[in-house]
Amino acid sequence: MRKYLHFISRLYNKKIDAAGLSVFRITYTFILLCEVLQLYYFRHLIFDKIPFIQPAEINLGPALIAWMVTIVFLMLGLFSRQAALINYLFSLVFIATIKTYEYHMFYLYMGINFLLLFINVSQVNSLDRLRIKLKYSNTRFNFSPPRNVSVLNYYLPVLVGIAFVYFDSIFFKFDSSLWKHGLGFWLPASVPQVAYLDYSWILNMKAIVIFLGYLTLVFEIVFLFLFGVRKCWILLFLIGVGFHLGILLIFPIPWFALGVISIYLLLVPASLWLKIYGKFQFKKKQIDLYYDEDCPLCNRTKIIISHFDIFNAVEFKGVQTYGAKNKKLSHLSPEELLNNIYSITKKGNVLKGINTYRNTFLRIPCLFLAGVLLYLPGIYHLSKWIYSKIAANRFIERCTEENCGYTVPLLPQGSDNIRLFTRLSAGSLKIFLISLGIFFLCILQIISTYRSPLISDLTERTGFNKTSFGIFLTSLSWQSQKFSKTYFGITGHSVFLDSHFEGYNHIIAIEYIGKDKNEWLPIIEKDGRPGNYLLGPTWAKWSFRVNSPLVNPVNLKNGIRDFSAFWLKKSGHPTSDAHFIIWVKKIETPHHWSADFLEIQRRKPWIEAGIATWVNEEIFFDIKDIEKI
Repeated sequence: MRKYLHFISRLYNKKIDAAGLSVFRITYTFILLCEVLQLYYFRHLIFDKIPFIQPAEINLGPALIAWMVTIVFLMLGLFSRQAALINYLFSLVFIATIKTYEYHMFYLYMGINFLLLFINVSQVNSLDRLRIKLKYSNTRFNFSPPRNVSVLNYYLPVLVGIAFVYFDSIFFKFDSSLWKHGLGFWLPASVPQVAYLDYSWILNMKAIVIFLGYLTLVFEIVFLFLFGVRKCWILLFLIGVGFHLGILLIFPIPWFALGVISIYLLLVPASLWLKIYGKFQFKKKQIDLYYDEDCPLCNRTKIIISHFDIFNAVEFKGVQTYGAKNKKLSHLSPEELLNNIYSITKKGNVLKGINTYRNTFLRIPCLFLAGVLLYLPGIYHLSKWIYSKIAANRFIERCTEENCGYTVPLLPQGSDNIRLFTRLSAGSLKIFLISLGIFFLCILQIISTYRSPLISDLTERTGFNKTSFGIFLTSLSWQSQKFSKTYFGITGHSVFLDSHFEGYNHIIAIEYIGKDKNEWLPIIEKDGRPGNYLLGPTWAKWSFRVNSPLVNPVNLKNGIRDFSAFWLKKSGHPTSDAHFIIWVKKIETPHHWSADFLEIQRRKPWIEAGIATWVNEEIFFDIKDIEKI
């Protein structure tokens, strides 16, 4: 335990720049926002008892909008701690306990959203950093918050979001004939209901796809042991991102692929992000902006513009220090320079007042839109009028720290050295709690993995599963997973295994019979691939719960009812009199590699399997036994 605490203490005290965390925060929250937007669009399909016909007891639309606003706050790094807490609570409500629309990315969201409560994702490139700058700066001192954070902020999301997933999935894949024969990549990409796009030119190269299958196994085995070695980060990043770009291009789970890639961004060294950032900066300033050094308002304006000036385009120069030195401003009196704002562009043009601001904003990406708006008639004139009023007031009495009533608070101090007891500092307590938390999460993952097929087979062969301790461990694994899965996304990771495809010899699609023309619902396309309605949770619902290797007639009818009702409303068709044809495409279940397998399955004919009819918002079925067709 001492060695473990010392190890965590060493990581806690190792500081690196937070640039990579800011890239991760913006990328991850954007992907999460896209996921919630999809939940919002499909909210009636997912949460209504019957879409639009028997709505949910509570209108969840406002709550989902509030969640999206919270995510935007997190993306901007504004009130990050509070936003992270609200985001986590929304995650518990909407995705932690979801059942039939559950899919793998939901587990990662829960794990990462929990960690966002604690990691310092808003240390740089955030509005929180700007707030701190403004709070502790004055005309004589500009406060710059520290950029460095503990390396644990980088390690923990990778541990929970990737390493745990890979570690657990190995205990499933090594019990899978599919993966042991190197077909773990080829088979899912070769069945129409899973493959969003056709990459047969790769799938037909047997050596390549088998190599990729085994490479995935090896990569997932070694990842847990190598991601703590910083020298391996770039290699792990390239392989991992390559795999998930493949997932993005082939499978209808884009937010899963992009979400994992966003976590992989934490493996890019912070120094590399800083170099990339430096490459985009202007080598020569684009505009010199002159400000009143004694004015708190002017200094705050300088801090705000500088904060958003990521390309380093603006050079701020104090009027008192530099105003008289520039020949282009020599014709202006000191009073004129102090009671207005002037700038000189790279071409030597002198700008004044609102013209200075709009020209400056155009050179800063985050403020570009504001700069464009200031060129619009009406907005420009109103802004000019407002600015003239401010300038006129300043002409009467210039704003200084003495007459503006601005008091600078004491600078923030680090809390780690605060003594709680004689032998206990706040930093030591933090290290102990972090160590305890990481240990707790690791134990939860190990307990969850105990029920994996590989370990279950081993305990059955040895008879350990029948011992009192073995029975206790199995029960503990079941019970703890309910808790760990709900609150931390820690669960079993059985992805694309034999059981998902064994006996899966049918694809089910729906066609609407219209008065003028028939319409194929965007669930399964005519060639058998997933339609536009099937992305992430909706794909998992239709492909493995409505349809499945062994069709459940009740689930099939309920699924057709819900998807057709949702489509009717979205398409503007009434549910009082609507008729659908249920089609089945009989496909083969592959057990070994073969060329052109996907193309052959897509060319299989559709067979009419029945009809579904909506009458006065009630649906009636006449469907054949799918398994016997």
